[in-house]
Amino acid sequence: MDKILSRIMNSDDWPSIQMPENLELLNELAGNSFGLNTFEGMLAATLMYHQILEAMCMHILEDCYFYIQLSVYPAEIEFKLPKDKMFGYYISELKSSVSFLKKQEFIEKAELFNSYRVGAVHRMRRTNLDTLAVELQKVKGCFDEIFDLYNDIQDDFRVIFHSLQKDTFVEYLTDKEYDEYFG
Repeated sequence: MDKILSRIMNSDDWPSIQMPENLELLNELAGNSFGLNTFEGMLAATLMYHQILEAMCMHILEDCYFYIQLSVYPAEIEFKLPKDKMFGYYISELKSSVSFLKKQEFIEKAELFNSYRVGAVHRMRRTNLDTLAVELQKVKGCFDEIFDLYNDIQDDFRVIFHSLQKDTFVEYLTDKEYDEYFG
């Protein structure tokens, strides 16, 4: 069995978010920081939420790449997702990738979130911090909406991958491989 067929048949090998335990901790810390209702707390939360959002974008891109690979099978295609790019790079990649559920809404909300972050960071030394704090109060609601969209997108990709596994890729299995996966 080739590596693509092996990967689709084992859902543990499907794209997943990197280091989820760190992201859960960051999310908890961000929530606590935001709850302080101070400029520094909201700014810290914004920066942590930004890291989580970047990981979400990378995960969705990996989903897109996997979906494309499955769509062209048995041909092979390699995608390289750089791990050291800035947020705008990942958004640009999402914009030019395959369509998926709620794609435009996710991108628009992510760009809105990023505008809050960039605005606060770049205006800190020139603007009253209380004014920036009012702007940063929008961050948590925006992030929560993005998180819900991300969950919907992930649910949809899992359904797609599962359907492809059961309806398309099962045809490529030998009888012995079929018995190993489905008993």
